[in-house]
Amino acid sequence: MRNTTAGLKAAMAATPHTLGWLGQFVFKDGTTIRVSATGAPTTFQSQSWTRDKSFKGSTLKFSGDGTVPDGEVTAPTAISDAYDDEDVYAGTFDGMEITLFVFNYSSPTDGGMQLGPYTVGEINYDDRGRIATFEVRGLLQQAKQITVEELSVACRSDFGDQRPGFCNLPVYPGDVARSTAYAIGAYVRVPDGADYHNRMFRCSTAGTTAGSAPAYDYVVGHTTTDGTAVFTAEEAWVRSGTVATRIDDSDFTATLTEARAVDEWFTSGTLKWTSGANAGICNQVRKWTQSGAHVELWGSAAWPVEVGDTFEITPGCDKTFAMCRDRFVNSINFRGEHLLPGRDFLGGSGT
Repeated sequence: MRNTTAGLKAAMAATPHTLGWLGQFVFKDGTTIRVSATGAPTTFQSQSWTRDKSFKGSTLKFSGDGTVPDGEVTAPTAISDAYDDEDVYAGTFDGMEITLFVFNYSSPTDGGMQLGPYTVGEINYDDRGRIATFEVRGLLQQAKQITVEELSVACRSDFGDQRPGFCNLPVYPGDVARSTAYAIGAYVRVPDGADYHNRMFRCSTAGTTAGSAPAYDYVVGHTTTDGTAVFTAEEAWVRSGTVATRIDDSDFTATLTEARAVDEWFTSGTLKWTSGANAGICNQVRKWTQSGAHVELWGSAAWPVEVGDTFEITPGCDKTFAMCRDRFVNSINFRGEHLLPGRDFLGGSGT
């Protein structure tokens, strides 16, 4: 909980019937919605807050250490009417932050008491009333949780996790930067207009890139000298595609080039829309069939899918040692214990 001393005093000095809630909802893409539960629009901290009767923040329960156990915030109409359960599934609200304010709406310039920002946890959506409810968690909530890493035959890394000691597969390398030093083994992507040509580049000779970009050679195995650094072109894991024919919003064929993409190659992978109504939203792939480049999604896309919509898609990983070794040649980073004895061993007779 954060507040200014003056704001706290002003809020506490106000009579109960002049106290009101304000809510600020910030999506991961920066979209910000500000609403007032005071029955009228208001100006507070030089920002405009729209009147919204559905917004409620009064179900929060605070404890002395600053956590918010079982805290809930009812989403404003601006969110409940514009989004639905498909947006919840698509991850539209992942990473959203909610900040609440209690202030004296009869004198907004007095300031108020700030609560948060809090990160959204579980999301509940009622289709009947089109009402979304967000669970919020305090700053110390994660510190109070008991976290252990269990032994498992399956890998505990998420695909492409770049933290030291995790997957580290270069799924989305950063764009090559100018006048920047690169070490051997560093990966970058090189944009050509809006196209990466399904390639990534591995630094094969350490050095510093030039102040202006040279023309990169996108042929796999060919090298490009950039300043004193040399980069070698490799097949990228992420591929660009375009919707070719639409069956429905979860089922379509694509124009996509990937020689390695046998059946199931993209199954359980992630599809990120790069144009169209769904741009910026991700869906999980339920099934990939090489013949006809057929893509099926888990659930429907949040918004209508149209022929010509573009996307980026990554391979799926079943978190087994065999796939890590054979498909991704990344067994050195496998975070599982694949040699653990199984049920047959445990249920067998002793000798």
